[in-house]
Amino acid sequence: MEDKKLKILVVDDEDSLRMSLTSILELEGFEVKDADNGYKAIELAKQEDFDMIFSDIRMPGINGTDTFKEIKKIKPDIIGVMMTAYALNDLITEALNSGAFTCLSKPFEIDTLLSVIKDIVNRPFAVVMDRNSDDVKFVNSLKNCGLNVISCSADKIESLAKHRPDIFILRAENDNAKNLDILNKMKDMFGQIPETILAVSKENKSLISEAKKIGVNNFVDIPVRTAEVFEILGKDKRKLNVAIVDNDSNEFDKLKKELTEKGFHVINYSGTEKLFEDIKDTFFDVILIDCKIQTNVCDIQDEVKKVLPNAGVVYILNSDENEQSLKEKGFFYINKPFEIEDVIGLINKILGR
Repeated sequence: MEDKKLKILVVDDEDSLRMSLTSILELEGFEVKDADNGYKAIELAKQEDFDMIFSDIRMPGINGTDTFKEIKKIKPDIIGVMMTAYALNDLITEALNSGAFTCLSKPFEIDTLLSVIKDIVNRPFAVVMDRNSDDVKFVNSLKNCGLNVISCSADKIESLAKHRPDIFILRAENDNAKNLDILNKMKDMFGQIPETILAVSKENKSLISEAKKIGVNNFVDIPVRTAEVFEILGKDKRKLNVAIVDNDSNEFDKLKKELTEKGFHVINYSGTEKLFEDIKDTFFDVILIDCKIQTNVCDIQDEVKKVLPNAGVVYILNSDENEQSLKEKGFFYINKPFEIEDVIGLINKILGR
């Protein structure tokens, strides 16, 4: 996100919280406007250009989720953070599926809020362009893996002019003239085309040839895989993704907290079944696995490498049972009890840092 004074819209029908939040954000150097209901927020969004919206979900008249969805129509690249003191699972899910960055549970510490803003600002900005802007699964996968990502339809492309994407993803359809028009518009807006991934069939050689002239260097098959986006984006422009598979012990909670504080993007799994369910639609640089969860380490290694051949796998051993086998196979491992710095050191070694 550009180095500028961020403009934030705060929407909450609770006067004390809204005013307090507005004052705190202003003291932190942000430009802030507030609204006590969704209808006023939508009108403000029509009049002014906001970077982020912080909205309560449960409000009279129009709820925060519908408010956010309406404002997204006006400004597709606005970043939404939802807030709620209630278990409104359906509305939370709907908001996240519509592109909201996260949902904060009330009450929350101001440090938590500022941390979310910092995370948003520091994340690479990705734009997925398609004709219908409806590929929720792919966009959410990129977001869950640490990108600030929006889906944008071709008719809204001008809305990107103030916010250059770090990576632009265009899934080409059969209309080559339309695809080239989109690419040329991106080039005209930013002087040169941003880092772009063009998903196109290999048979469409004419589109590939013309896109190269515009400055596109990355061509992949349809559909685009999450791993391909991260491999092209590279390690220097993003957080490194770490998956932790464990049984929620205090030891691993501390590890997750420490990794997050040191700038890693961490996703936690309670078992390998969910990991393998997600792995085809996500991306990890390193996977840490508690061998108490899964003792057949060879099966894990084979399964991971099929999908993410460049990912590092680290086994956390509870006993000496698998140590000799891991040594012989050259697998990475660390014994319990472990020092967090030793785990981080091994991650950095695997990643060549």
